[in-house]
Amino acid sequence: MKLHLFISYPERKKFSHKLKKKKKASTTSSKSMYKNNKMIPRFNHGNKQASMILNDNDVIIEILSRLPLLALLRFKSVCKWWYHLISDPIFISNYTRRNPHHRVFGLFLQKFFFLQMNSDLEFITLGGKTDAAPEPSLSFIEDESGVCIDHSSRGLLICSSFRCHETDRTYYVCKPTTKQYIALPRPGCQRVIGINIAFDARSLPPYQVICICDSELSSHHRQIKIYSPRTGSWRLSGKPFIASDDLLFKRGVYWRGALHWVGKGKLSLWFDIEQELLFSMPMPPITEGRKERRLMYFGESGGHLYLIQYDPQATFLDVLEMSRDHSGWFVKYHVDLGAIAAEYSQMLRGNVPIIHSFVFSVLHILHRRQVGENEEESFMMLHIPGKFILYNFTSHTFMEFGDIPPPLRSMDRHAGLRYTWEEVFPYSNTLCFL
Repeated sequence: MKLHLFISYPERKKFSHKLKKKKKASTTSSKSMYKNNKMIPRFNHGNKQASMILNDNDVIIEILSRLPLLALLRFKSVCKWWYHLISDPIFISNYTRRNPHHRVFGLFLQKFFFLQMNSDLEFITLGGKTDAAPEPSLSFIEDESGVCIDHSSRGLLICSSFRCHETDRTYYVCKPTTKQYIALPRPGCQRVIGINIAFDARSLPPYQVICICDSELSSHHRQIKIYSPRTGSWRLSGKPFIASDDLLFKRGVYWRGALHWVGKGKLSLWFDIEQELLFSMPMPPITEGRKERRLMYFGESGGHLYLIQYDPQATFLDVLEMSRDHSGWFVKYHVDLGAIAAEYSQMLRGNVPIIHSFVFSVLHILHRRQVGENEEESFMMLHIPGKFILYNFTSHTFMEFGDIPPPLRSMDRHAGLRYTWEEVFPYSNTLCFL
């Protein structure tokens, strides 16, 4: 069901006409670039042999695929030809496979401490090479107020000034593995409700920033603004809409070309970025007797959108997956928490067992393929007092996750939970240049 149509019919017609012109221009451009499946030479040197080499796709691809990551990203700006070669999904896949030392996937964990200038960050590597992991620090961003993470999408982060007034806050797009960042202009509103980034290497531009702002209409209205690196500016998207404060606009999840915002109440939304349309998202019922939804996890992994609601008195939880057509949720995995608690007694809440049976949080759901195997395995990363646990959905087995940074190894099992899913930012090193 459509909740809002931001573009009126005449505007939609105009917008559709622009899209057709854009696609036509794109087609014309691609035709001019290729002839008989070969790219038209871009270089004309006096040396005929050098000219032949520089104008040979296969040779250039072979050279580019051997470059270090940072050098490769810089070479995208040499010319349009090389830009398109390096941006090609097939080249990216082959480069990643050929240079596995650049590949890393993991989680930024963020906490805030009193009188600390920057947020406290740790990075847990879940896949790829530990040596390629980014440093758990945003100190490379020069901001007198300190910096914290607001949102992540694959290889890019949205960060902002930390200890300052809203009117003095600066927002940044950054890539921590290469320590690149750009400062964004102010969105032009009194209050930023939430700011999210959507990154897709196959798109042009490869990323956009979506900001949920307040509106002059009323305190209940919200306005969407979009920043494009092409223009370097913000623009309005559609008209103001009504949304309650229980919508988690700061924790948008990018999946299948859209941003998804879950709510603790009845309303949840998803926003189609290309068409700039906002829809209501169907949600499972709230537990009977409760006023709001108890969210344990909401995120994307392996091309799937997952939701976990939790009844504090239950000894199990269901992992729900969204249908690809957004028609509704279905149970993907069923987890017996009692079996884990029997192994780790710190999960048991002894003082108020009637209110809350177990102490734990779900940090992330991940998919990974073991070496030499064709099928992926699915895991859930749990945080219990003093430990991180990997739960295998297929075998229903679990084990301690040992590859964690030293500061997290000394966590006190009696100190409770240090992180929840709202303080976790998935990150993967991708080919992008700011």
